[in-house]
Amino acid sequence: MSQEKRIELIKRLLDEKQELTTKDIMSEFGVSQDTARRDIVLLAERGEVKRTHGGILPLDFGNKVPNFQSRLSRFTEQKTKIALEALNYFHAHRVYFVDASTILLKTCQSLNLPMTIITHSLDNCMALAEESKVNVKVLSGTLDHQNRFFHSSAAITELENVALDTAFIAASGIDEHGVYLLNQEDAEIVGKAVERARKVILVAEHQKFVNNSYFRICSPDKISMFITDRELTIAERAIFPESTKIQLAGELD
Repeated sequence: MSQEKRIELIKRLLDEKQELTTKDIMSEFGVSQDTARRDIVLLAERGEVKRTHGGILPLDFGNKVPNFQSRLSRFTEQKTKIALEALNYFHAHRVYFVDASTILLKTCQSLNLPMTIITHSLDNCMALAEESKVNVKVLSGTLDHQNRFFHSSAAITELENVALDTAFIAASGIDEHGVYLLNQEDAEIVGKAVERARKVILVAEHQKFVNNSYFRICSPDKISMFITDRELTIAERAIFPESTKIQLAGELD
């Protein structure tokens, strides 16, 4: 394989994994350490990657928020387990809010009970449209093309007039002060759904405890249940009140 072809493949792999070490390149392409280092040097000299001690990162690492389609393409086994665990908490003849997230989209793809689901997610609507038993209500507004949700002040008003049995929400960050999203309009809509819900179920991977997000949905004490993929540390568990149930995906009660 020529160096130029390998360079293109390295860039694709970096886009997928968001970090590569010299050993990763050696293993993936069957090249020597010297060859892997030459590839890294070339990419860095071209200004196409950030060079680190022992590897490379994307130029926009830490600054760019992957769009919905990009996140969907990186869907993991852990996310699938969380999505399927969430299915256990939907019941017939109830009214739910379902957030715009890749995990909850996966959940929606498996729902087919006589219930009402309110959402601002374009993709949730499309998934639920395939299931005749589900009554789908989409909040009004302008479509955010990158993240594929509708937003408007009217959407907030629509939620004001609904009593939700449960709000299923996602997060891009969690810390001791609350649960966060990166988009203000998104956070406002989800925050209003939390206010109008009798129960709030948060779905998120453990990585979300590294919070680089800006807009708070709600404080931790609003979360009734947290479905995640790994047992929480003592510090992470302390973020939530004792009343919050921590449910590990795939673990029996």
